Amino acid sequence: MEFITGTPNNLSDEVLVGLARYRHKVFVETLGWNLPTQAGLELDQFDRPDTLYVGAREEGRYVGIARLLPTVQPYLLGEIFPQLMGDAPLPSHDEVWELSRFAAIDFQSNVLSGPFSSPTTVGLLKAVQSCALRHGVSHLITVSPLGIERLLRKLGFPTHRAGPPQIINGHPLFACWIELNNASSASL
Repeated sequence: MEFITGTPNNLSDEVLVGLARYRHKVFVETLGWNLPTQAGLELDQFDRPDTLYVGAREEGRYVGIARLLPTVQPYLLGEIFPQLMGDAPLPSHDEVWELSRFAAIDFQSNVLSGPFSSPTTVGLLKAVQSCALRHGVSHLITVSPLGIERLLRKLGFPTHRAGPPQIINGHPLFACWIELNNASSASL
């Protein structure tokens, strides 16, 4: 598996289009999210020059994506889901970034494994952690379904809820803090 990391300034147009097509397939076609799209590409206002992408490819096809956003700029949790923080303030710090648009699905694989425990998921999480640490990130915050909390703990990531879970558009979601450190990467 190959991992590609970078911002729009240092990734090729081919890679950026491939990642946006993969996101469309995952989030719009497969999960049925009502997101703005154009020509089969899923991009939003948070896809900016400072956005850091981590993509996973296998045999030339995309099998995973993650988006990292600094919390000192507008980000998904802060702009769309601030209620998930409960009474806590929204993060805004150079060492805190948001993890969003995380997916690890191989649409051509015949291997049946849970979407939260596949080797692709674990590899992508490890690549996200490594990339974030290289950029001086100490904590990630993410809007996630409740099952992610169990996965992250199983993989050795220190996590905790930023606020109580809430039902949003029929789905139980919560804001999850993920502590990044070299110790947690050893368990992956």
